[in-house]
Parts: sequence; C-alpha cells; structure tokens
Amino acid sequence: MAMLEVEGLRKSFGGLTATNDVGFHVDRGEIVSIIGPNGAGKSTVFNLITGVYRPDAGDVRFEGTSIVGKSTNQVVDLGIARTFQNLRLFTNLTVLENVLISQHHRLRSNWLSAVFRTPSYRRQERAMREVATEKLGFFGPRLQSFRLHQPVYVLSYANRRRTEMARAMATGAKLLLLDEPSAGMNPKETSEITQIIRRMRDEGGYTIVVVEHKMNLVGEISDRVIVLDYGQKIAEGTYRDVVNDPKVIEAYLGKKAGDDKREELADG
Repeated sequence: MAMLEVEGLRKSFGGLTATNDVGFHVDRGEIVSIIGPNGAGKSTVFNLITGVYRPDAGDVRFEGTSIVGKSTNQVVDLGIARTFQNLRLFTNLTVLENVLISQHHRLRSNWLSAVFRTPSYRRQERAMREVATEKLGFFGPRLQSFRLHQPVYVLSYANRRRTEMARAMATGAKLLLLDEPSAGMNPKETSEITQIIRRMRDEGGYTIVVVEHKMNLVGEISDRVIVLDYGQKIAEGTYRDVVNDPKVIEAYLGKKAGDDKREELADG
C-alpha cells in the first residue's frame, strides 16, 4: 500500500482552476519530485495535502485513511510535515527555538506543569532539545555551535531554508513535503542540500515529496518525477523519461520545441 495516495484532486479559485484531476501515489521510502512551469499548481497540491485548502473534488489518503477535511495541525499529528516556498520562520527566535516549537504539539503537559516546571515537563523538554539537536545535525556545522542561539533574522537565506527543513523533520513526521528546498542557494549549497535530502531518506527513514525548479537536483535524487502544467498532470516516470517527453518540453520551451521532439522521436 502506498504511503500517500492523491486521487482526482481538483481546486478552483473563482474562475481559475489551480488543479484539475491530479492523481499520483508515493510509496514508503521514495523520493518523488513534482515539477512544472511557474503557476502549474505544484504548491497548491501541497496546500491541499496538508489541509491549508480543502479540495473541491478528489481525495487524499495517508497510510490508507482519507485526510480530506482535517486541519493542518491534525495532518501534522498524523505524520506529514512541510516547508514553504516563502519561508515561514519566527525570525526573532533562535535557530534552536524554531526547531523546538515544532515539537510542542507532542507535549503531554498542561500549563501548570510548564509554570511550575515539574519533573515530567523537564524530562519532555530535555527530550525535545535532543531531537532538535539531532535534526539540526543533518545540516552539519552550518546550524551548530554558536548558530544554535542566533536569531533567525541574522542567518543567510540558505541557512534559513535549512532551519525550516530541520523544523519539519522535528515534528515527528514520516512524510516530508519540501517546497523548493534549494531556493536561494548557490551551486555548492545546492549540491550539499541534494546530499542531505538523500540522507533524510537513507538515514532518517523519511519518505519525501519535493517541489523543485533545479533540474540537476531533481535528476540526482528522484525515484520518480511528476510533471504538472496548468493544474494538470502531463507526465510521470523516471527523470530521463519526463525530460524527453514532448509534452514536458512544450510546457517548458513552447510548442515548436515539443513538435520538434515529436518529429525526432518519429524519425528514430
């Protein structure tokens, strides 16, 4: 059974159809990338999966159970966490505090325990700190040492991206949805984040769905690639398959390029 199943997903905003009959699945332990031109509906799919929007039609099942209609916090409790195309960090809090916050939904204490700092509350606090430090450790020295206690607003854009990814991991998620994880990163940093995403799957045990524009990253990490255009799925398969698909070439480069590719394939 697939970990995530998306079936017939449709969402409109007024007269604009953002997604139309989108369907795909993600198996446990896979890294699946969703690509497509700007405005193709990629982030909308993430918003529909995580409860930010409710679909007009279709279903989203996580581990066999429909999650349509669940609130965002309920989706996190089930084991799905995400990052955002536009960063959503608490910039006046430190790196460590941002990652600690993501674990508060798992606290089994009331406000009295927090005020009086009972032994049980302190034990949970220590455990949360250990988890936060472990997840930040995935990103090497860039978020360690003195940076743990720096406010997020002093960090580079790339380190803010890393902090948001660590925060998603610390929620206790099984499935991570990463929305443009390499945005704002130079080629060296992009290479580093590529390796980290692999380690998240191989060492961390996460199943991962990535929305990304950098094709070198997509090609290196993806087990499968799904292509959206104008809210519809136009291709799915291995990276090599989709980048050679005439419909995909047309979506990115225009009709003439797609027609040329069809002629090339016919001649072959």
